Amino acid sequence: MENIQNLYSSEDVMLQHMPLLMEKVNHNSLKNALNHHLSLTEEHKERLLKIASLINENKTEEHAKLNSQHVAKGMTGLIEEAKEILEKGLEKDVIDAAIIAAIQKMEHYEISSYGTALAYARQLHMAKAEALLNETLEEEYDADDLLTALATASLNKEAVHEDLKSFDKADESSDNNNESSESTAQVHINERTINSPGGRAGTSHRGYGTGESRGH
Repeated sequence: MENIQNLYSSEDVMLQHMPLLMEKVNHNSLKNALNHHLSLTEEHKERLLKIASLINENKTEEHAKLNSQHVAKGMTGLIEEAKEILEKGLEKDVIDAAIIAAIQKMEHYEISSYGTALAYARQLHMAKAEALLNETLEEEYDADDLLTALATASLNKEAVHEDLKSFDKADESSDNNNESSESTAQVHINERTINSPGGRAGTSHRGYGTGESRGH
């Protein structure tokens, strides 16, 4: 129940503060991706309310309620960190890369938290709660995969200063042998990719059945 409470608060924090971060986004593809994920946040909160009721189905209605005053310190800290970075007067081409990095930290926090809750639900043989948690976890993975694809496809490249781009050219020959493993860098992102039903840019990195976070 503590995990569900903290997740509910985390989703609420994201819902409140994500629009403020999105105001600073420059690329439409990134705006579309974040808008889409933000639209799912209310659904995530509703699922958590259902899970709380499932946990407390044999208790009073009062005990089944989640505390709206609970503070998710981990997510709040990540939001504050993002705000501090964006208040440093970054150049325009760097802002989107910084926003992706900050939001992926939040996504990994949620992936880890949902993965833990899912493992507990499975251990407790709570099939309905497990299904609800898994549905949200898959959507968090999708959001993370899309942000990775956006970053490796174009946004981070645009943030590289002209003086440093010569290093990329020097490394091109050694990178040729790794083309297959770096295929996500060749992904072309557009609004259709993001908005199409079931469409997701990039290659999924999920390989864990219980929801552990993956590195990039």
